Amino acid sequence: MDTLRLLPNRFKKIGWYIFAPSLVLGIIYLLFNSYFEFQEVKIPVIYNSGFPLMNDETGLFKLANVDLIQNLLGILIIVGGMLVGFSEEKNEDEYISSLRLKSVLWSLAISYGVVLILFVCVFGSAFFTVMILAMYLPLLLYIFRFHYLLLQK
Repeated sequence: MDTLRLLPNRFKKIGWYIFAPSLVLGIIYLLFNSYFEFQEVKIPVIYNSGFPLMNDETGLFKLANVDLIQNLLGILIIVGGMLVGFSEEKNEDEYISSLRLKSVLWSLAISYGVVLILFVCVFGSAFFTVMILAMYLPLLLYIFRFHYLLLQK
């Protein structure tokens, strides 16, 4: 049977050190971002579509105003989550592989169920925000479900 190609177990610890604080800070930033006064920074981007009523230049290879804290936290959540989710356990066997598969299927089913509900219930600018948050949902649910099932073992 083909086994999954996973990262070595040592990456899991590094992933938790990145993932947990980034997730907590991301939630704090999301809930209380109106209290934080961070300066947007102009950085070169591959494509800038601009926002309505903004006077940013649109097109390929332009400078765009970017909230670095928000982007950095998003990158750290994804990188840390991938390190945690895709690293081997100390004793990786077929049972652990079946838990991984069950966790992935469960997280995708729940995530798309949530997205379906959001399409029906949320409109306007809030829809854009919740769709960005829904992007993180499959990875977060997979990590939490997989480790929950490991604890039940």
